Amino acid sequence: MEMDKMRKILVILIMFAALNLWGAIGFIVNSGSETLSRIDFETGEVEEVFCVLGISPNRVELTTEFAYVVNSSDNSIQKIDINTGNTITNIYIENSSNPYDIIIDENHAYVTGGMINKVYKIDLDTDSVESSIVVGGNPAGMAILNGKLFVGNTDYGTGYSNCSVSVVNLETFSVEETIPTEVNPQFLKTINENIHVSCGGDWGTIFGKVCIIDPASNTITNTLDIGGVTSNFALMPDNIVYVADGFGTSLYAYDADTFEIIYDNPNPFTPGGTMVASNNENLFVLGGEWGQNFTVKVFDVNENLLNEYTVGQYATDIKIVPEVVSVQDVQLPIPDYYLTNYPNPFNPTTTIIFELNTENTESTEIIIFNLKGQKVKDLSPSSCHFGPFDKLRTGLIEGRGETKFSVVWNGTDDNNQPVSSAIYFYKLIVNGNSVASKKCMLLK
Repeated sequence: MEMDKMRKILVILIMFAALNLWGAIGFIVNSGSETLSRIDFETGEVEEVFCVLGISPNRVELTTEFAYVVNSSDNSIQKIDINTGNTITNIYIENSSNPYDIIIDENHAYVTGGMINKVYKIDLDTDSVESSIVVGGNPAGMAILNGKLFVGNTDYGTGYSNCSVSVVNLETFSVEETIPTEVNPQFLKTINENIHVSCGGDWGTIFGKVCIIDPASNTITNTLDIGGVTSNFALMPDNIVYVADGFGTSLYAYDADTFEIIYDNPNPFTPGGTMVASNNENLFVLGGEWGQNFTVKVFDVNENLLNEYTVGQYATDIKIVPEVVSVQDVQLPIPDYYLTNYPNPFNPTTTIIFELNTENTESTEIIIFNLKGQKVKDLSPSSCHFGPFDKLRTGLIEGRGETKFSVVWNGTDDNNQPVSSAIYFYKLIVNGNSVASKKCMLLK
């Protein structure tokens, strides 16, 4: 009896973790192993050698179809099918260019040439270099905002003597302005209509800082003394920015609204990670286990460790596949809709509650799907035996123009057969367009 109880508790914990990791796929560049690893965070499956890379792979950028890996010593970008792991082509950059980073904007990619002080513009339709421009010394990371490309010039070749950010007009593909920065501006990210620049210092006596650039004036409006060797950024939904550490010993954090430093050095993330990534629900931390295979740790928004995965050696980048949003799934500008269910987890029934700004529910649907995206149950009024949605209240909600409705799901499919314990998601559809979806868990 006690063993059954423990087993059920374990199942609950695993399924709650899965609730927080639904649908996330991550790719990791292993520079030491020269491989690309793939992690399915829903199933926990790890393909350590998803694809063999070129010499000195460094960074990766993802679309919904392809991974573009920067192979620095090969002076090329390796284009990989993210579904099969097959290499589509290798885009050659330039002799001795030592490409460092890549960023994608619509049908173009931009690549920094770390050794010859250039940025390359790549046409992703033809997979070829379209043009290039000269920027500052030893360019590294980039960010894009309002038609401008911001390029961090580390200038490590001259001892970080002239560190700056180049502002490139993407329409004319020319440098408009150069902004002096702190030492080693290696990573950049667009956050809240500002450009955040991670200046990692000199790996010795000069410690890391984060510079905040106002793109309207192209000036630094704030500088945060973080400490350590600041690496790249990950933004969480609560506007907390996590910053990795070049040595992997810490993980820093600050508030993107107030610029208040939450974790500097030391902090509770020990060890931390050399690179970070995020989606709407999770923080992904790439560890710095030097001399052995690196790990990827996954945290929820409350910094609870959910899981840990092993990838290749000397991993240098992690990215999460962007969510696919179809034309049908674009959220409508319906004001003040609400969608939830209770209880959750549930057995045997749960009540799905929603509210809209109209009492007309004839064009409103609630549909249950499994994790594979297959329809399980249509709870729409025309499909339900019990008639239209039930009103939770009579008339309009006080002070608002909506009416609340509810529908009960009894854990069966469209054939009225019981479904198994699992995570499901239910979608609110209005006039044929999805406006919201939520997850629920049936636990028998």
